[in-house]
Amino acid sequence: MAEAGASTPSRTGATPFRSIGELAELCGHYCWVERRLFELSGSRASGPVSGEPEPCDPEVRVVLSEMSARHGFLAAQWRDRLPVRADVDADALIAPPAGSAREALDLIESEPRLLLVLGGLAGLFLPRLVDSYARHLAQASPVSEGPVRAVLECAALSAGREMVRARPLGQGCAPGRGRAESAGDGSSLLQRLLGERSDIIPAARVS
Repeated sequence: MAEAGASTPSRTGATPFRSIGELAELCGHYCWVERRLFELSGSRASGPVSGEPEPCDPEVRVVLSEMSARHGFLAAQWRDRLPVRADVDADALIAPPAGSAREALDLIESEPRLLLVLGGLAGLFLPRLVDSYARHLAQASPVSEGPVRAVLECAALSAGREMVRARPLGQGCAPGRGRAESAGDGSSLLQRLLGERSDIIPAARVS
């Protein structure tokens, strides 16, 4: 991680340097989000479905199970990049970011239909997470944040593939009229909750 010091924005608006505390805060947020995605996708992949089952449910379960494994791996990678110091409680840094990420994931998890769980993740949440990773990657120094950049690149690529993997399921398992209206209501609520921001994790506070 970077050595201690204040973040100094460059003339182009990038932030080439972050203090240990700022970078640790971001990594803690990333770890929390990835761990929550691991738990959410894993529980819905293996748990019971309330309501009427759909023909695509088995395939959706497979995709959610695969997602769970990847996000569990990424959560562990972010945990490994938290500072190891006697005066730092690394686990205390693993906390939800400011904003609506926690509420959005809770809402997705509460959706009865597996297809809409996958749609909420791949269609609304993951694109914002990828934007957060991409923004950080564009600003991260290859010298002081090399290990962090490696996980950012892996996480963004993995989430992008998940979005592509989920798209055919959403197109090939369209709900009926009544269910379509219900799905639209849920999607609108989630979009309002997430807001107009393209990312999901605010930048670390500047010292």
